[in-house]
Amino acid sequence: MTGRHALGVHIGHDRGAALVSDGVLVAQIAEERLDRVKHSNAPDLPLRSIRAVLDIGHIRPDDLGVAGISYTNVDIGAVLPLLAEEMQDDLGVPSLEVIGVGHHDAHAWSGWCTTDLTEALIVVADGSGDVVNGRLEAESVYLGAGDSIHLLGRRLQDFGTSRMTRRNSFMLPYMIDADRTKDISLGNKYEQFTYLAGFSQREGGKTMGLAAYADPLFRPEIPAIRDLQFPLQFETGLIEIDRLWRQSGDAWHRFVRQRAAAIAASGQSLLEEYMLALLRTLDPSGAHRNLCAAGGVFLNCQMNGRIVRETRFENLHVVPAAGDDGQCIGSAFFAYAQAFAPPQRGADPLPYLGPHYDRAAITQDIQRAELSAEELEDGQLMERIAQALADGLIVGLFRGRSECGPRALCHRSLLADPRRADMKDRLNGLKGRELFRPFAPAVTEEDQATFFELEPPSPFMLVATALRPRFRDVLPAITHIDGSARVQAVSRAKEPFIHALLRAFAARTGYPVLLNTSFNLAGEPIVESPRDAINTFLASEIDCLVLENQFLHRKATSRSLSAPPTAPRDPPPSLRS
Repeated sequence: MTGRHALGVHIGHDRGAALVSDGVLVAQIAEERLDRVKHSNAPDLPLRSIRAVLDIGHIRPDDLGVAGISYTNVDIGAVLPLLAEEMQDDLGVPSLEVIGVGHHDAHAWSGWCTTDLTEALIVVADGSGDVVNGRLEAESVYLGAGDSIHLLGRRLQDFGTSRMTRRNSFMLPYMIDADRTKDISLGNKYEQFTYLAGFSQREGGKTMGLAAYADPLFRPEIPAIRDLQFPLQFETGLIEIDRLWRQSGDAWHRFVRQRAAAIAASGQSLLEEYMLALLRTLDPSGAHRNLCAAGGVFLNCQMNGRIVRETRFENLHVVPAAGDDGQCIGSAFFAYAQAFAPPQRGADPLPYLGPHYDRAAITQDIQRAELSAEELEDGQLMERIAQALADGLIVGLFRGRSECGPRALCHRSLLADPRRADMKDRLNGLKGRELFRPFAPAVTEEDQATFFELEPPSPFMLVATALRPRFRDVLPAITHIDGSARVQAVSRAKEPFIHALLRAFAARTGYPVLLNTSFNLAGEPIVESPRDAINTFLASEIDCLVLENQFLHRKATSRSLSAPPTAPRDPPPSLRS
């Protein structure tokens, strides 16, 4: 018998699934966490994550009352019949109602339904959304009030001749004249500079980190923005880069290689200035006190920091899964609202929406890997971890349900001592990352403003701010070259164990601050299962591993686990059983 359960699904890159039951968001997971392919990109249904969220909700496919699905760069209404048939067949529920959800609508619903704000301007900005009147969504603005959201306007962009990854989409000499003056989104504009700086698709985070190492090559001249239909074209910003290159007399490859940081800084500056100008235009009088934001552009912590500091908005909510991995959240909420009633809004379910692994499974995995472990009570465990961190050890922490979004929030994290000047290079080397990339701090919520120039709580590591000058030299491992850090403020009420760990570390060092980075190696998704954590532990120089209440020590003879039975490599052909 079907119930008031709504499945949300996104296909394409960063595909995943979410579940809303009786109006409440109860689960979400990105497919990459389970298939172990970064940004898991396919037009197929994410069957692993669908199974995972149904298991978390303790329901079967035929218990579902409705499903919502989103995609990218399509007219969702036109392709819905095909997608609905595929979902009905794969879930074994031929009568299941399947609703298509527009790309930007899904982002908007994901943000609005995961906040406690009662009224807000909702802004969606990403690379591209769905096809609307023969063009692509670029940026969209909504008004959220109570149980509903209303579209205020969209800005559309043009299709380029080629994929964004090809040179004729981001290098002016290669670009055909017809493309140069086409409209482009803020997300794709930043992507152009990401490629120019030498990075690859979906590596905008590297661009943001490198940007702090140089001044921009030019200061963007922002045109007068009077409404959402502002001018931003494929050639914007690239004209200045091209002019400077021609003046330099260098070969192109030498010019961009030697100025990679300045190119990154130019793209970062351009993005920030356009976004700030747009937000001021959308709310010129400051009538809206609250801003709700979604879309991959809002994973840019430096830009978010400037929004907090330099606009009139008093509150900023960015859903942790702001990229396309959060589409499934919005699709589930939208489908529930269409089929049943307004869902229950609020931030309380965030951010720990993934699976939880029981003690028996963890013990079995430890034994399979031939590791020794000591089981400790919470208080003992917390003290043991705090002492290990104070002694300069790197601890892999795996506890509770996994977090949604691309930022580790102390349930799937590597933790370290932020006071150690060598820790940044050590961790970047351990993870196989570029040495310029920064690390973030976790701090007790009540001490956030003591250490950082940020008043509103920052629970999801989505806002960058300056460290107060007196702490920059004593906490070098979490201080970026420009004096900034992206903050995770830990609440005692929501995260008592992590909060107590920070206090225990402070008792030893004087600082309730830890370095917190994602538990993974370069090019890999964040670990999801205990098996993933053990394999990463054994493949690296992580000193200690915590699996729930098990404290593990490395053995030179230990072997990795190659065949995880709870996360099969081959997706099941159907979810009928």
